[in-house]
Amino acid sequence: MAAAVEYNPNNTTINTDSLTSWLQGQITGDLEEIPGVGPANKQKMIDAGVENTYQLIGKYLTFKKGTVKEHQDAAFSWLRDIGVNASRNNIILALAEKCDIFMQGIYDASLYEE
Repeated sequence: MAAAVEYNPNNTTINTDSLTSWLQGQITGDLEEIPGVGPANKQKMIDAGVENTYQLIGKYLTFKKGTVKEHQDAAFSWLRDIGVNASRNNIILALAEKCDIFMQGIYDASLYEE
């Protein structure tokens, strides 16, 4: 039986300083500004038609329906489907936290507390 594909922020390896810098900084458009996106993941996103940070945020928001968890899981699954294997949890956490700054309620970290 295959394991469920779901986002789990407890599995992130994101550097706190990197996340803080991302959350407080201005968006430049370069996909690699997002914690978890390096050259390989950037190319996979470009191959999937997402060429910049703004488009990735837009893509992330297209999965917004249902619960917060369903939203994160859908975005996580899309990353898997385009071949992003490493850092999926980091990328979703970074996008969720950034979007929650300007769209409060789009993400709720307390749902994932253990």
